[in-house]
Amino acid sequence: MVRELYESHARPFTRVVQGVPMSWDQTTAAITCPSTIELAVWSPCDRFIATTWEDATAVDVLDSVTLQRLQTLEFPQDISTKYMALVFSPDSRVLSSVGHWDKDLLVVSWDRQTGIASVVRWEGWRQQIVGIPSITYSANGGMVAVFYGDRDDDNTNISILISDVATGVRVDSHSIDDGIPLSKDIWTHGGSLRFATADATTITIWEVGFTSGATPTQVETLPTPGGFDPTAIPYEHDTDHRIERVRFLHAPCRLALVVQRSVMVWDVRNSKCLLQCTDTTFCSKMSFSSDGRFFACSTEGSDVYLWKESPTGYILHGVLVSRFSGSGPPLSRNGESIAVFGDRMIRLWRTKGFTAPPSSIPTLGFQSTGGFVLDFSPDGMLVAIARKWGDTVTVLDLKSGVPQLTIDTSTEICGLGVTGNTVVVIGSRMAITWNLSAGDPVPGARVGVNDSSRTINLDRQFRNAFDASISSDSRHIVLTEDNYDYDDSDNDSDDEDDDGDDGDAHGNFLCIYSASTGGYLGRGGMMGHLPRFSPDGHNIWCANDRGEADVWRVGDEQEVLERLEQTVDIEHPPEGYPWGSSGGYRVTDDWWILGPDRKRLLMLPPPWQSDTTQRLWKGRFLVLVHDGLPEPVILELDP
Repeated sequence: MVRELYESHARPFTRVVQGVPMSWDQTTAAITCPSTIELAVWSPCDRFIATTWEDATAVDVLDSVTLQRLQTLEFPQDISTKYMALVFSPDSRVLSSVGHWDKDLLVVSWDRQTGIASVVRWEGWRQQIVGIPSITYSANGGMVAVFYGDRDDDNTNISILISDVATGVRVDSHSIDDGIPLSKDIWTHGGSLRFATADATTITIWEVGFTSGATPTQVETLPTPGGFDPTAIPYEHDTDHRIERVRFLHAPCRLALVVQRSVMVWDVRNSKCLLQCTDTTFCSKMSFSSDGRFFACSTEGSDVYLWKESPTGYILHGVLVSRFSGSGPPLSRNGESIAVFGDRMIRLWRTKGFTAPPSSIPTLGFQSTGGFVLDFSPDGMLVAIARKWGDTVTVLDLKSGVPQLTIDTSTEICGLGVTGNTVVVIGSRMAITWNLSAGDPVPGARVGVNDSSRTINLDRQFRNAFDASISSDSRHIVLTEDNYDYDDSDNDSDDEDDDGDDGDAHGNFLCIYSASTGGYLGRGGMMGHLPRFSPDGHNIWCANDRGEADVWRVGDEQEVLERLEQTVDIEHPPEGYPWGSSGGYRVTDDWWILGPDRKRLLMLPPPWQSDTTQRLWKGRFLVLVHDGLPEPVILELDP
């Protein structure tokens, strides 16, 4: 509405050439933390969110509307622990954490009004914990209980530790070996604590008092969903993640579970399936609102699916693109907000912001497509774009945003190059060249392999190419290849041109070919991806996982590839590097695009956000190409 009223009076600070989203992002607030966020939990009153980040020595309490930091609660000086779970007291005044220090389990509680902390230490208990524990309060807020699975002779049992919050005194501990924990959810019921265990056919509800000497007793048994056997959920990475794949909402007695990467919600009392979603691959990060009206689950990509209760079950209410892979979606108790966190940022969404009918909401979330490959023409007027491993190239006019040419390549594309008036498509086994039409092109023209001007077969010394690039002078083609478990015994004679850094024939290699003959020239062992030639064609830059680019020199036939003893910071590269702007533009850590004068031009919405290597610059054009996008986003800054 604001744009419609005032756009004609505003100075244009950016122009979207391609990739306008269907709607703007639903974020209501966002903050950046010093390092990766580990936990986020809502208070019962929904006014606060407690967060911790990696290697932190304190807990931050945030305002749940603005995400403004209200309070920082520090651990006692003699305590150093790793966070495992957080919980607020029923009145939201006290905050407790469970963590470990060496072999001991620690429960640290803070009074938010006084800042005073109490510590309960359970010696030797940490080494028995399997999975992630949970923590809850008694109804009166006086006691806190830690609940977790432990393993004894390959059997998963249950342990409960109870302590007094005010005094820090240990009250009691319990161990139960009847069934495995159904989930990590525990809850209070009157003056007692309740939790659930399960076997192949039965869910058992247990109750134990918060007083010393209380004995856990069974209070109810319920049937499990048909075909669901919690004992059959596999172990992963030597840690028992069974209870991480299940959430049990006690009030309406609903069971949410991720089985074979699909998500299901089961009405336990009525033996009814309320939700079964197999549209995408889900992970174990899921959350209910306290009344069960809303349910959210994260995909293994970067999406959060939100469902809302209906008379027939749960219907899809919205899909949030969070950018944080596998990020947890804690729903507020009242179901009105979702806090999505990951990396160094936490974002807040309002569930009421989704008004589109379910039929218009996309049911597919993240799909691992491999992203896009592209290259600009030397004059910056055209860009060639293809989906990686696809077979179609689109040549786009950057001034009009209109496709000028579509090329059906009939090969899997791993690299592109636009040199002079030609487009070069690099597949895993060949390079094919098309000439761009002379004079004014006809928008929408389409060509195929028969219209190509040249095809060069690349000598195959290795296999599994996953990135490729061609030099601007059309002399060399470089590919990065995965040669894991490949028998190189027949090619030993070809290694005389190598840089000697590759060791054996297993690992990743940077391989260089002649662009005129396709002949293999040499290779070098490397750790990186996204090779790019320098503008003069004399160097190759390969991004690595350390936020840097390794530099290779393209030499003569005697030593065609030489790894230089230098790296480049890809966040702030020198001029000429593909991940930096020659016009002085940059993207900040909190996703603002700054102009050459350091003025803010645009804040990238979450669906567009990516790391530095997935942003390419050409003059004042910025292209975003990460694989969470259905198509590249191309922006012209200061048009």
